[in-house]
Amino acid sequence: AFVIALILASALAYEEEDDGGYCLSHEATGAICLQGSTLADKLPQAFYACFSDSNRRGKGGKRGKGGKKGGKQGADKCHSFDDIMQWVEEEFTDDGCVLKQIGWMDDEGNFMHNIIGADLASLADGVQAGLSEQGVADCVADKMAAGAEKYAHCEAAYTEQEGAVLMDVFTKIAGYKCFMGQLKEACGTFIDTEYVEPLIMSLYN
Repeated sequence: AFVIALILASALAYEEEDDGGYCLSHEATGAICLQGSTLADKLPQAFYACFSDSNRRGKGGKRGKGGKKGGKQGADKCHSFDDIMQWVEEEFTDDGCVLKQIGWMDDEGNFMHNIIGADLASLADGVQAGLSEQGVADCVADKMAAGAEKYAHCEAAYTEQEGAVLMDVFTKIAGYKCFMGQLKEACGTFIDTEYVEPLIMSLYN
């Protein structure tokens, strides 16, 4: 059922995120939620290594989030295997760089669960409370099931080997995006509970 993964090649694309209603930049909300954690130290170094002008020289092909090539791919077209893999490389090059720099991913694209677990364990309890492995697993299952239905007509377009590669790659992408969505929600809840609600209560006392 490798066709399940095909949906992600055509439908997964970054969208501009809102600020959660806090009137704060993503950097500010991230700093609040990551303060005191190992990620607070590792991410700035990773961003510098991946995105500073000096380190970008000679690394053609990387694009900022505002310059996505082609946006979301068409729902009816069965893209070639090579086109899909090129899209994946272009779309997730920056993310892959950061994940490798912080030690969450090796050079083969495998997630380093021991390091991820250690970093997440260093987050504030209020942020950790919003994270759930089962929640991520359920999210991935939902995305893959939706893809299987939407792109069933493309199943015959790929060899068995190509299908296995697509399944592996896009299952990882789905897991990454589901986790990041959960982390963003956990961060928002943490800010509400620890900062916004106490502030509101103080105004009425």
